[in-house]
Amino acid sequence: MLEEAAGELFLEQGYARTSIADITQRAGVSRNTFFNYFTTKADLLWFAFDDTFSCLNDTLIAGHTGSVGVREAAIGALRVLAGELPPENVALAFANAEPMGLVDELKQAAALRTATIGAAIATFAVSRGVPPMRAEVAGLAYAGALIAAIGAWSRAGAGNHCLQALLEEALEPIQYALP
Repeated sequence: MLEEAAGELFLEQGYARTSIADITQRAGVSRNTFFNYFTTKADLLWFAFDDTFSCLNDTLIAGHTGSVGVREAAIGALRVLAGELPPENVALAFANAEPMGLVDELKQAAALRTATIGAAIATFAVSRGVPPMRAEVAGLAYAGALIAAIGAWSRAGAGNHCLQALLEEALEPIQYALP
């Protein structure tokens, strides 16, 4: 309810002019309820994304079995997770960043998620023997490809396009960053 209310309000009156009180009133919940689930109103945009990608480490480890290499495990994990991401508020935000007035907020939040995902991939790669600097560069490149694909998917109409196909396109120039 909170995500839906926030998305509607961001479209109607813009991100900056929408307060947490506005969101809770529209959703019919208390301010305390909001803070039980979210730290900031920006978290509402990324909730489905953060929820979907919270299992990245488990997916990386599960994908790294037998003869599957580090690259295949990392790219495989991103593919699986991209297949699970619903077209929720993050897609709405990317597609309507200017009218919602959240271009800068979206860039900052995307950069934070790129860094977080990149670090998870790098940590996994280092634990599998990849030199730290290469692992860090590759992790950030793979994470950047994911965020770029999500942006393209959102702007093209998330419900009408396949995120996994756009991820493949985004990964193509960097697919061999990890061994």
